[in-house]
Amino acid sequence: MADSVSLINYHIEELKDLENLSERTKNVCIEDSLDTLFKLIQYYQRNKSFLSIRNCGLKTNKELIGVAEKYIRLYNIGKSDLELSSDARKFETLRFYCYTKFTIPSTKMEPYKDEFLHKSFPFFRFISLIIEHLLNERERYIFERNFGFLDSSKKLTLQSIGDKYGITRERVRQIAQKIPQKLEKALSSFAGEYEGYFTYSFKVRRDLLLIDASAAETMNQKESLNFSPKFYAFAFGILQRKNLYGFQDIEQVNKNYFLVNNKYQPLFDFQAFFDDLTQRTVTRIEQTYSIDFEEYLKRFELQPLEIEVKEKLKYICKKIITLEFKVPIERNQLLFIRNTLIKLSEYITDILVTAGKPMRLVDIARELRIKSPKMPPNLESLRSTILSIPNVSAIGKTSTYSLDQWNNVKTGTIKEIVKEYLNIQNKPMHITDITNYVNQFRKTSDKNIYSNLKLDKNRSFMFFKKGFIGLSDKTYGHQDKNGQLSML
Repeated sequence: MADSVSLINYHIEELKDLENLSERTKNVCIEDSLDTLFKLIQYYQRNKSFLSIRNCGLKTNKELIGVAEKYIRLYNIGKSDLELSSDARKFETLRFYCYTKFTIPSTKMEPYKDEFLHKSFPFFRFISLIIEHLLNERERYIFERNFGFLDSSKKLTLQSIGDKYGITRERVRQIAQKIPQKLEKALSSFAGEYEGYFTYSFKVRRDLLLIDASAAETMNQKESLNFSPKFYAFAFGILQRKNLYGFQDIEQVNKNYFLVNNKYQPLFDFQAFFDDLTQRTVTRIEQTYSIDFEEYLKRFELQPLEIEVKEKLKYICKKIITLEFKVPIERNQLLFIRNTLIKLSEYITDILVTAGKPMRLVDIARELRIKSPKMPPNLESLRSTILSIPNVSAIGKTSTYSLDQWNNVKTGTIKEIVKEYLNIQNKPMHITDITNYVNQFRKTSDKNIYSNLKLDKNRSFMFFKKGFIGLSDKTYGHQDKNGQLSML
């Protein structure tokens, strides 16, 4: 009885080298579809000779009989031993396809046989074998270093790869451009053919297949691989092309990869949706803003949608928004959170806005220590920072500051406020009236104002009896209630 596990069903090309067959013998076998060891043995067991096949001479007949009898003797093969089950025939078809298409030796395929027959085919470990034979040494290096298809490899620039191989950056780009096409063509040949022979732990749920780091790690551990989520998404996008499609740019590396049911392709522009979110989240956001979620989705609808379809698309889009872009959705609003550091000037402005009134330098410093992660080294540095803020002004000569938008705040000195008031008057004003005016903007007293004006070095003010004050550069009438306006 033959040991079917240890007996390898070599291709005639391999037998030619193993058994030193002539080129003519090899060609005769190929022309008559006796292109495997099992076929040769079975033909010999039925006919005891190969002379009846086309173009077979005595020498070719002798060579083929020698091969058939050798393996029958070595493995004690009976007439029924090489009758294969449907699964075994399926594997042999796969084996010879891989040999003729990718020149993968039968000995390298043999370790997969038992797992294949037990419906636990390590498909992606098998794909790594395909890649090994599909790409030449230079292409494999580019595959490993330029696409983000492997988790453990460091991505290199086209220039760095070119330097290694002594070729230009442009030539590397040209080679790299063809690699996904090669992979896609190779993977396409397995689409739908062997799905019953392998199993993976994730399933398509609600029309969406998510491939993230966790899913990739599970498959990698199972088959001792290091493919990235990006590669698995690329592969499943090809293998599941009849059911699912991917929309993410192959040039970019994402944290999560999404494959969506084909039925949504004519209904919703997922690529434009994904690209718009990418642009919004990578752009500097100086101020948090929100967008109505459902109105936002309407921008990408390709035709009017039924309510049930809208709800399914809403579910898929929510997954993409929250998982890949970390954009929160609150009360049906997309919140695009500020992604830039808050400047010191913004902290200071916010402190003044919250207070709603002018603040002293020391009070601003105290609040700043609580709110800001970075505080100027001393009060003088803080003073300089405050004075550089366009919408903040110092009040008088004191260390007090206000916002320019506050109409009830005058930023000049008490003398400047009094001068402004007296300029619009056509007569001297009593100190009480002057104080009432100044107190709209600055809390002070008659005594304080009077002292300030008296100490004015420019002698801008004139002082009259009974507490009246005017401006030195103005001419006033000469009559008071006693008929005389008298200077003090």
